[in-house]
Amino acid sequence: MNHQKLDINLISNVLKGDRSAQFQLFELTKGMLYSACYRIVNDEDEANDVLQDSYVEIFQKIHSLKHPEALLSWMKTITIRKAIVHSKRRIHFDTIDELEIESSEEFDSWFDAEMLDQAIQSLPAGARAVFLLLSVEGYSHREASNMLGISENTSKSQLNYAKTLLKKRISKLLQA
Repeated sequence: MNHQKLDINLISNVLKGDRSAQFQLFELTKGMLYSACYRIVNDEDEANDVLQDSYVEIFQKIHSLKHPEALLSWMKTITIRKAIVHSKRRIHFDTIDELEIESSEEFDSWFDAEMLDQAIQSLPAGARAVFLLLSVEGYSHREASNMLGISENTSKSQLNYAKTLLKKRISKLLQA
C-alpha cells in the first residue's frame, strides 16, 4: 500500500470531519506520539493525559495544516510541546560545573536498547528533555532552547552533561 497516497486520502477525509478517518489517523500515529510524549514526561498516566490533549488540539487545528505532507512532524511537534508544557514544573536544569563534563572519549562497550532507555529515563529532567529533543527527535539547539525556554548555550551544556551521564550510567549497568 502506498503510504503517501494513503496519507493524502486520509488527511483529506480527516479534513472533511470523517470520524472513521480520524480514528484511523489516531490508530496509525498513537504509538509514535505516545513514545515521544512518554520520553519527556516519564510517567505513563501523564503521558496518556498529554496524548489525549494533543489529539484534541490536532483534530481542532488540522484544518489549518497548510502542507499535508508535513502531517506527522506537525502532530509530533504539537505533542512534544504539550509534553514540555505539562512537565515544565518538573524540568529543572542542573547547574553544570565544567569539570563534571568529561571530554568526548570513545565509548566502545556493547549495550542494548533497554539499557540505553533505562539510562535515559534516569537522567535529570532538564538534561533528559534536551537529549531527547536533540538526539532522538532531531531538533536543533535553537529549536530546543525555544521550546524549553532556555539559552542555546544551556541547551549545548545540558546535552554534553546528558551524554556524560549516559556514559557513566551505561557503564554501571554493564558492570551490574
